[in-house]
Amino acid sequence: MSFDPVLRARLARLLADYGAKVRGLIESHGLAQYGIDPADIEQEVRIRLWKALERDRNAAFHTSYIQRTVLSSVIDAIRAARARPAEALPSEGEEDVTALVEPTAGPERRAVASERVGRLAACLAELPQRRREVVALHLQGFSLREIGQFSGASEEAVRKLLERGLQTLRERLAALGLGEFDE
Repeated sequence: MSFDPVLRARLARLLADYGAKVRGLIESHGLAQYGIDPADIEQEVRIRLWKALERDRNAAFHTSYIQRTVLSSVIDAIRAARARPAEALPSEGEEDVTALVEPTAGPERRAVASERVGRLAACLAELPQRRREVVALHLQGFSLREIGQFSGASEEAVRKLLERGLQTLRERLAALGLGEFDE
């Protein structure tokens, strides 16, 4: 995605003109029941509008086009949410997290590491579903492109979900006293 200042200004004008309408349309679809964060849909709409501006720099975007963009983003997100039912993360005690700890570590170190892994899993479980899935796949080593293919989202949408998910995860872990995290 290029960062042409003219396109950026046009997108800013579009969002200034239609931003409240976009948010209202997104909120009207009751996305919480699908585990979808409205901010993620709003970001996807912005990405689609940006790409449309890149394709046709002289396009005039009317209310109907904006509404269709919102609706298609919502439909795509709901389809993706239905296609991959949420896997419940193991709650404390369900899975032996010591398997994730270095096997040569002593009992005390294994206990501390096991507790930290449990806290990480709890913090991860608190993320909205789409962010949680993207962060979990990222932590497993999948690329943005692969995560996008799994989730049916654009690579840019996955990048944004990952950024927001990791930021929230860092904040929650820091609040639990698990330290500061670098980028």
